[in-house]
Amino acid sequence: MVMKHRTTRGVLLYQGPDGQERGREVFAVTVHGDGRRILRAQSEIDEGEILRDVVYTVSADWRPIEAFVRLTVLDRFQGSGWLLFDEGGASCEALTREDGRVSQRLDTATPPLCFGSHPISGDAWMLTPFDMSRRSESQRIEPALMSSLAFNGATGPRLHQLGYGLAFRGEETLDVPAGRIDTWKFEFLLAGSEVDGHPPYHVWVSADGDYIIVKAEVGTTRHYT
Repeated sequence: MVMKHRTTRGVLLYQGPDGQERGREVFAVTVHGDGRRILRAQSEIDEGEILRDVVYTVSADWRPIEAFVRLTVLDRFQGSGWLLFDEGGASCEALTREDGRVSQRLDTATPPLCFGSHPISGDAWMLTPFDMSRRSESQRIEPALMSSLAFNGATGPRLHQLGYGLAFRGEETLDVPAGRIDTWKFEFLLAGSEVDGHPPYHVWVSADGDYIIVKAEVGTTRHYT
C-alpha cells in the first residue's frame, strides 16, 4: 500500500556575522492527502544552550490547528506546552519553570492566521497569510499568535498575540547545499509591533507554494543568518 502523504526534510545552519556556526535546525514537513501539513522541527542555539522541539499542524488553507512546544535552556527544563487553535482564538496547557502549571485561553476578534513557534522553518509558515495577488503592497497580518515574544524564543511556552507587516521583496534563485532553488523573498515589518525593535528580518522560501525555508537573515543588532 502506498501512503498518500509526502515529506520534505531539511537542515539549517545558524551562522554569526563572522561565519562561525552558532546553532542548527533539523526539520521535516509532511503534507497529507487532505492538505493538512505538519512541521516537526528541532532547533539548537549554542548561546544559552537553547534546545527546542516543535510539532505544529495547519489545515489545507494554512490555518493553525494544534502545536506542541518543548524548551530546554542551559541544559535545564524550561517548559512544554500543547496549544489548540479554533475560530475564536487558542488555548494552552503548559508546564513552565517560571509559572508551574498553566491553563490559558486567548481570544481573538477573528480566527488566528498563523502561529510562531520559533524554529526558522516555522517562521516560513508565518508568510502564508500574505496575499500573493497583491504582492506589490505591504500587508498587515493579524491576528497572529506566538509561543514567546523573546528574540530567541526561550521563554514559556504560552500564548501571545502579535500583529506584523510583510513585504514581498522579489524572486531569487539561490544556490545552497541542497541545490539550486527558486525562492520568494519576504521582509517582516515589525516596527510598532509587540516585538518593536526586532532587527531587520528577511526570509527566503521555496517558490512552489510549499513555503519550505531556504534562507533567513537577521540584521543588526544581531546580524545572524
